[in-house]
Amino acid sequence: MSTQQAPGLQVSVHGHPNADTLLLWHPLVRTDPEAVAALATRIAGRGGFRVVVPHWADGRDLLRSVRYARTSTVHPPDALSVVGYGEAGVAALSLALHQRRLGIGLARVTCVDAVPGTSDPISGQQLPEPPASPAESVATAVDLIAGADEAAAEWARHTVDDWQAAGWAATLVPADQFTWRL
Repeated sequence: MSTQQAPGLQVSVHGHPNADTLLLWHPLVRTDPEAVAALATRIAGRGGFRVVVPHWADGRDLLRSVRYARTSTVHPPDALSVVGYGEAGVAALSLALHQRRLGIGLARVTCVDAVPGTSDPISGQQLPEPPASPAESVATAVDLIAGADEAAAEWARHTVDDWQAAGWAATLVPADQFTWRL
């Protein structure tokens, strides 16, 4: 692991510098950075990724971390994957929705442990209904991890259905099949 300073943001980087980049947004980085670092190291080792973990406080930090991850990779910047937990998972979904407007492309976004009513920390808004997936944009895969409780699991199922209906490659992953947890 190396700790680096992006403009206005501290990040830790795990894994080989030439591997595909995965941006990991986890709210526990604020209170338990060692546990998040251990998770990032595990993901890097098992998945063969270069994992970038920003030490974020708000939505501006999340956007700064996207910029850092895209400019510091040796791969095409639009090959970036983003995994977000809780409110950061909703932010990852929102990032996928707004990628064209932001001038970026994403290979995959994954939303973990989001619950109904969670606002996007970037916009401060609820996640909107997904628009039709533009054919000319980067084909972004979207994964939602079914929540641990029934309300969160139902929200994830409904959200996947909405994204699929809009033409996105969205998948619901059962909670017991997802292993990237603290």
